[in-house]
Amino acid sequence: MNSALCTLFLFLASSLILFHAESAANDIVSDTCQKSAASSPNVNYDYCVKALGSDPKSRTADVQGLGLIALNLLESSVTSTGSDIQHLLKKKWDRYVQQCLSDCSDLYSDALETTKEAVGAYQKKRFSDVQFSVSAVCTDATTCESQFKEKKGVTSPLTKQKGDATQLSYIELAILAIVKGS
Repeated sequence: MNSALCTLFLFLASSLILFHAESAANDIVSDTCQKSAASSPNVNYDYCVKALGSDPKSRTADVQGLGLIALNLLESSVTSTGSDIQHLLKKKWDRYVQQCLSDCSDLYSDALETTKEAVGAYQKKRFSDVQFSVSAVCTDATTCESQFKEKKGVTSPLTKQKGDATQLSYIELAILAIVKGS
């Protein structure tokens, strides 16, 4: 009977410790996203929490670690969008949309290289370089999307991807401001 109580106690204590650790991890993501959204009207709090929380490393990360996670998510988003564009280019489009997609392919190719450079700069704590690079990635995504709007009646097939890239860029820029300020 005594060992059963001891086992139960150890189980409850372990559960409480794990719950507390999980809660602390959620707090750093939530707190960082709250600060990010408060400092930048472009950051969507719910998107931030969902995106950063999607990476298992966020459970043990500090704010600087969350910045690297955001950059890795941005790199993944840009890579995925580049693949999406290649698939779209294989479909039949009118000449204007085909040209827009071709331009977007170039823009996202540049954005991928820039994002990779930003990850390296972040790891070396060259935060000004990261800020410049992430801003360039955001501009590339916005430029791609805006081309489609230049012709009446044309809808971009990349609106969601642009939204992801720009939102992740805004999150990264806001986290950089927090990291640089601490």
